[in-house]
Amino acid sequence: MSSKYPTLAIWLAEEPQLMLPILNEVALELVGEVYPDYKIFFPDIYVRVKELPVEDKLRDLRQVHLNALIKIRGVVTKRTGVFPELKHEYYRCAGCNDVKGPFFNDHNDETKNFLGRCIVCQRDSKSFFLETSMSVYRNYQKWTIQETPGSVPPGRVPRQKEIIILNDLVDSARPGDEVEITGIFINRFDYGANVKHGFPVFTTIIEANNVKRFGDE
Repeated sequence: MSSKYPTLAIWLAEEPQLMLPILNEVALELVGEVYPDYKIFFPDIYVRVKELPVEDKLRDLRQVHLNALIKIRGVVTKRTGVFPELKHEYYRCAGCNDVKGPFFNDHNDETKNFLGRCIVCQRDSKSFFLETSMSVYRNYQKWTIQETPGSVPPGRVPRQKEIIILNDLVDSARPGDEVEITGIFINRFDYGANVKHGFPVFTTIIEANNVKRFGDE
């Protein structure tokens, strides 16, 4: 992509949270033109980015990398089970039964805080409850990866970072595997860290877009 469509490559590297959903939608439309029945069995297609030209080290990730597409390398040390996570959320008003949605879960903010008042009965957001029968879920898993032994400076402790694994990427690697992660470097509000330090602190995490496991070649 970087050689044929450099503008798209720059947009993808700088604003992956905006570009990737568009690429997924276009890919699904193109596949639907060739295989019209594809959407019946598989409602989504996920575009995976590989061979990013720049590789960053875990200990070198800084504020300039936030919300950008990055590539790191490490060893998986911990892996959780697979859980269902809300992807598209619908909320129903307890007063008038009106439904709001869908809202897309972006891992950053709780949707219920931004529902506002019900447009029918004017009740506040506290009257809304999650409509589980209409909401859409996706597979969710969390990994912890650590710097590879050869990349740690002498006398330093290996650093770790949590990785969010979604959809078809779950269980694509096991603890002990060396992997290359291409994903989005995002931040989350950490209430515990704010209480501890006394000033606003955000934790950082990587939302994986592609996983390459070494040893499979």
